[in-house]
Amino acid sequence: MELLVDEKLKYPKSTWLIIFFQFCERYSYFGFRTFLVLYLTTVLKFTGDHSMIIYHSFISLVYISPLIGAMLADSFWGKFKTIIRLSAIYALGGVILAGASMIDMINIDIQKIIAVLGLFLISIGAGGIRPLCITFAGDQFKFPQQQQQFQHYIIRYILALDIGALLSSILTPKFKHGVHCFEKNSCYPLTFGVSALVIIIAVVTFIFGEKMFVKNDTEHKAFSRTFGCIYYILTKRITPGISINGLDHTKDNKYTDDEIMDSRLALNVITVFTTYPVFWALYEYQISRWKLQATLMNGRLDFLNWAINPDQMHTITPFCALLFLIRFYGTLNPLLTKIGIRKPLQKLTLSGCLATVAFIFSAMLQFEILGNSNIIPAGEGRLNIYNGFDCDVHARLPTLNIDHTIQPLGMMNVNYALVSREDIVEIVLHFDRECTFVPDAFELNTTVTVADRREISYYLTRLNTNTIGLNRVGNYDNYVKNKRGNPSLRVLVDGSIGFDSHISFNSSNGNSYSFPSSQRMYFNEVAMGKYNLYWNEQMLPSSMQMIPATFYTVTLQNNGDKTDVKVFTKYEGAYFHVLWQLPQYVFMILAVVIFAVTTLEFSFFEAPINLKTFVFAFDLLTIAVGNLLVIIISAISIENQAYEYLLYSSLMCADTFLIAYFSVVFRSRYH
Repeated sequence: MELLVDEKLKYPKSTWLIIFFQFCERYSYFGFRTFLVLYLTTVLKFTGDHSMIIYHSFISLVYISPLIGAMLADSFWGKFKTIIRLSAIYALGGVILAGASMIDMINIDIQKIIAVLGLFLISIGAGGIRPLCITFAGDQFKFPQQQQQFQHYIIRYILALDIGALLSSILTPKFKHGVHCFEKNSCYPLTFGVSALVIIIAVVTFIFGEKMFVKNDTEHKAFSRTFGCIYYILTKRITPGISINGLDHTKDNKYTDDEIMDSRLALNVITVFTTYPVFWALYEYQISRWKLQATLMNGRLDFLNWAINPDQMHTITPFCALLFLIRFYGTLNPLLTKIGIRKPLQKLTLSGCLATVAFIFSAMLQFEILGNSNIIPAGEGRLNIYNGFDCDVHARLPTLNIDHTIQPLGMMNVNYALVSREDIVEIVLHFDRECTFVPDAFELNTTVTVADRREISYYLTRLNTNTIGLNRVGNYDNYVKNKRGNPSLRVLVDGSIGFDSHISFNSSNGNSYSFPSSQRMYFNEVAMGKYNLYWNEQMLPSSMQMIPATFYTVTLQNNGDKTDVKVFTKYEGAYFHVLWQLPQYVFMILAVVIFAVTTLEFSFFEAPINLKTFVFAFDLLTIAVGNLLVIIISAISIENQAYEYLLYSSLMCADTFLIAYFSVVFRSRYH
């Protein structure tokens, strides 16, 4: 893109007020959204999938609202007044959300309604001002004389957004984790309240600086007329016998030649926007899902005696983005030019490639975290026998020609080739002489069931003080790893423990899980961490560290005057350090920086002068469409998170080819 600089003009000081306003707005926005998923799940008790749908619905509405803001500015209030009034709605929504987080003593359904109302007002305000801030800043410059200065303003503008996001990402976790309020370990009221206060400060500052601004609302009624003109153009294009090129010289009285020409140029730019939603889907998705991926990883840095919280890992995004932005025109852009990437759409193609690679990395990491799975081939079944006794037990399966010794408090695993879909197999159990609480020469002769492509467990224990039995554990073992990758836990107890006794697992980070008799034989999803086992409020001398995507079976049995606790693991996951996420973050950050700067330049310089707000509103609308795409994919509920990452990378790969096609066929106004 050639720069036209005919004279040297002073850089407009009023743009610094806009930059400060955008800094505050972005701080507030990230302050609200950083903990939104955690707030919805932990405080308002929405399910994981419902929280994701609400979160991305909120983001979608933020980027649908630019159409509302553009229409209000064009047809009623002008840019300045629209920014002020919508920002006031923004601040009101923040106050309501902060208030909802305080009043948790009321009915939770009412609390949910108040919180959603706050989110709705935030989305209207935050989204409505977005297309206006960049075009209002453009009004402060004179074109083409200050085109180069405006390009550098774009960098400052994005830097302000990223610095605001960075500070918010650093400070809001401290407000949430470091401050205790209302007798709770986390303080959402302070987190949301500070964000509301910051946007209020921004609005007041903007109002006091009114006299500094150039108010050039040249797009009066252009918004509504452009919709009609585009509709007129599209109908003419599909009308037989009408030449598309002839539209510029139409004799109809509805629209002028200039309006038709501008609308056609705007329509060509908006056509390119159809490639944006997939990229924004990846961007928005990684903010929420990669944070959840980090909850499955080890953030401990022993040499610093410090741990990286899962919600702090995303801090790297604005921090690295700052580094890339500062060197964009000095280093990054010249480097791209040197390797032949000069046109805006060529840069967007590169961004798509980088985003695709980032999600491939995230999928590979997720596969490693989930670890091995329990795929059982057809015609085969698996049998697990847990020995609750503190002595050797000799198991013999005559039909399988198996004679195996199960160690004290051990486990036996058998793979069985079935004759039918479900076989009944004879098993004979002999007890070692060290089994002092088993009658001499006692032999347990019984049967077990083995099913096709199923895994079935049995627990060898006391049914009561006088009876020994081989108990089937539930119906079938469900070893399907949950989507979030959390570990699963079940508890097996003998009759002497008492089925009405209270059994729970408590961790140092506040997680607690109770296992009533009706749930003990079934796997229950739990959070990662180190747990202590409690029996009737008494802590037993045993602790266990639960890692991601692992199935834990705990046996609890009285043997004589002692209580034996044994922990078994199956289909273990992996506990990687959170810094393994760095490659995917770096590729995605580089993609986002190139994409953000390039799309701003492309939209501003390719849009007709009277339709810049109109075009920017549609540019932002693509982010809403991207979030809707995330909602649709989340609603499908793919069981394996790694496959979901691969789906996104595949969509981005296909979309990149479409961007590459537009980079060939699109005709720029400046070339």
